[in-house]
Amino acid sequence: MTTKIWLNNKLVTDSRARISVWDRGFLYGDGVYEAVRVYEGKIFRADAHWKRLDHSLRGLAFKIPWSHASLTRACQAVLKANKLKECLLRVTISRGVGDQMGYDPSSCKNPTLTVLPSHIRSDQNMLWEKGVKVAIVGVRRNSVKSLTPAVKHTNCLNGILAKIESLKAGAFEGVFLNLNDDVVEGTISNIFAVKDGLIKTPALECGLLDGVTRAAILEVAKKEDIPAIETHLKAFEIYEADEVFLTSTTMEAMPVVQADNKKIGAGVPGPITTRIRMAVRRLIQKELNLTSHFIR
Repeated sequence: MTTKIWLNNKLVTDSRARISVWDRGFLYGDGVYEAVRVYEGKIFRADAHWKRLDHSLRGLAFKIPWSHASLTRACQAVLKANKLKECLLRVTISRGVGDQMGYDPSSCKNPTLTVLPSHIRSDQNMLWEKGVKVAIVGVRRNSVKSLTPAVKHTNCLNGILAKIESLKAGAFEGVFLNLNDDVVEGTISNIFAVKDGLIKTPALECGLLDGVTRAAILEVAKKEDIPAIETHLKAFEIYEADEVFLTSTTMEAMPVVQADNKKIGAGVPGPITTRIRMAVRRLIQKELNLTSHFIR
């Protein structure tokens, strides 16, 4: 099946999309990206994603010719061309092609932009209902003093190695510790633990990506009068939590029922997790003016 993608400033079929082998995104992972969630043809919190994209671009000393409005229009063009209403869109910007190989990026004048559509996994509802297993992996999250996770860059080897380790453990997601043994985040998610009615999540200073959905979770927790704090967590606090859940653009709020070989709480999605998940769904419905059938 042919898929239409956005490449630089136009739509092309995926079979005809061409990016130079000299592109620094291919050679060095020299680029940034955002993944936005589309509900009923509408992007959830596009502005928040584009602001974070700006932060990532500044972190890598990028200057780009695309405004927030033009990025949104590119996404909408991909949706229309592929007749998509429910999907994920990955927006990637690499530094482009320079005059010569090497780490010096100064000769790169024209960055490369792509927008790729991806389907949402079909077992999402089942996972929400049953919960998932996570594994606390041995590979550590990159230090903020080396390759900061606060920049959403295309050099994803740290996450790939953690994902491989978690898959070997039969886990849905891998959870990083930092060099200080603090819990940080998942390979593609933020993590929250609930103990005695209090929601805890790693603070940004631990070295994690400030998730758009993470921010939404903290918002709805406040509206629901559920106390929530950003703090430092150790692995044992995940094992001993009453509830644990993951958040991301695609997962929203995903219950965790097992961490390594330890059952979390009763081994089923907990009441606060369920309450938060439904509150996030209501938030999405309200902000995007979705149909009454959206909440489930």
